Amino acid sequence: MDLSDIYIFMSVVEHGSVSRAAEEMGYVQSNVTARIRALEQEIGHPLFHRHRRGMTLNAEGRKLLYYAERMSMLISEMKKAFQDSDDPVGNLLIGSVETVVGLPDILSLFYQKYSKVDLSLMAGVTDKLTEEVQEYKLDGAFVSGPVTATNVEQYPVFEEELVLVCGKCVVDGKQPLFNVRELLHRPLLVFRRGCGYRAKLEQWMQLEGISPTKVMEFGTLETIIGTVVAGLGITVVPRAAVRRLEKEGELQVFAIPKPFNMVSVVYIRRSDTYMGEAERRFMETIEEVREKRRILEHLPV
Repeated sequence: MDLSDIYIFMSVVEHGSVSRAAEEMGYVQSNVTARIRALEQEIGHPLFHRHRRGMTLNAEGRKLLYYAERMSMLISEMKKAFQDSDDPVGNLLIGSVETVVGLPDILSLFYQKYSKVDLSLMAGVTDKLTEEVQEYKLDGAFVSGPVTATNVEQYPVFEEELVLVCGKCVVDGKQPLFNVRELLHRPLLVFRRGCGYRAKLEQWMQLEGISPTKVMEFGTLETIIGTVVAGLGITVVPRAAVRRLEKEGELQVFAIPKPFNMVSVVYIRRSDTYMGEAERRFMETIEEVREKRRILEHLPV
């Protein structure tokens, strides 16, 4: 079985069509068709349902795809193992929760040092990102820790203070003093389940014996904060994420009791995969930014 046949097979699966796969790979259509038929003959089974709209995997095709993806991953790891350690190249696919305040510093420094590495960033919630790391869909991810998933190792990045925030409210020209516990009865504006910050808020409310009156889920931090500013509810976020809006008087910020007021941001990756030079340098960059931040936090004001 030729490895190039496997790549052709995966391209046909991705595009659902021989013609589109041929165009993408720079082959003539008849060559792709012949290679797929030769592969089916070698396997001993048809691999696709063929119909007017294209081609769809059948049960045997799905079985082959499982092994093809593993082969592709191993080939990728083999290439990583022989990269130039001083000037790595390649691709890194990294996931992150939306509220890692120090992430831009990490990305900026890494790009300055290793511009040949093509780094892509995917946003998500902790549970989903952890699952995608486990399934080899991401090289690594920044998530809320600690993470207890199997086959995953984690490295500390930052400690974030969480705060409760609500929109500005003015009565008779003054901001009223709220009881924080009273605010928990307002609608919750949060990410979907699997978000570490939402989990902290729900644990706190459970301890207080309060059930949410209404929960509104959003896909981005920007939308959540904008909706809070509009006065539609409350949320829990890292203090650093709302410091400017607090200073400008757009939001009211309230301390959260221990142990719900702190969250760890960790970098996770599969423990059983080879760490290529690009990812090794990325983790060194994380540690460098982490150390700089630690020094700044301890400087006298």
